[in-house]
Amino acid sequence: MGLVVLFKRSWSRADDGAVEASSEEILKELDREFTPVRRTTIRTQTEYLPFLFECIRENIDSGFEDPQMGSLLQRIELHRADEERSAMFTVISGKQRSDLHLRWVRDSCDRILLRIQGAPRIIRALKEHQRRIPKAVTGMA
Repeated sequence: MGLVVLFKRSWSRADDGAVEASSEEILKELDREFTPVRRTTIRTQTEYLPFLFECIRENIDSGFEDPQMGSLLQRIELHRADEERSAMFTVISGKQRSDLHLRWVRDSCDRILLRIQGAPRIIRALKEHQRRIPKAVTGMA
């Protein structure tokens, strides 16, 4: 109980000296900190993953460099079939920081079901890239 009282006192003192931000400043901060996210699901063979990851790299400014991409490819190729795995990378896309979440399941035939959540720009590019993957590779033919 004493901790709550101390917290309230320190909060009210900190609040008394604060300068209020304009609504424009608040909106800019919200845009910078809370980026919209989209999702997509891609089915492909493991040998197409480097091309898919290169598509991600073409649509970001930084955050998914060669070491991370190589490590991710190795993780995907080495894990056992029918187990779900995930990875998250903080990337900068269009001067905006966002998280790129990847979840995948690999089957015994080396087909990958990859779920990706990220900035709209990245997801749009991946959906476009997915259209160029041959249907026979995705197991959808």
